Amino acid sequence: MSNSLDKLSQIHDLVIEQVLEDLQNGDRKARAEAMMLLKQNNVQATAGEGTMLSKLAGKLDFSSMGDRVVALKKPVSPNPPTAA
Repeated sequence: MSNSLDKLSQIHDLVIEQVLEDLQNGDRKARAEAMMLLKQNNVQATAGEGTMLSKLAGKLDFSSMGDRVVALKKPVSPNPPTAA
């Protein structure tokens, strides 16, 4: 079992290295691959004080627009489900 885990770890490392290399070389497809890799591995970013991510989060804060937001209603299905 350990041998299989070692092999999987090695594959994972190689994939990460290749995606990183592709990103550094400017490969546009690598962006999507990197994002998918991060998402699949549950990698999340934390917006630290003064970082670019915190600045972006500040720009995306729509809390002051609460009174302008209209709640969307779920569309009514034309054919309601019937009991079996």
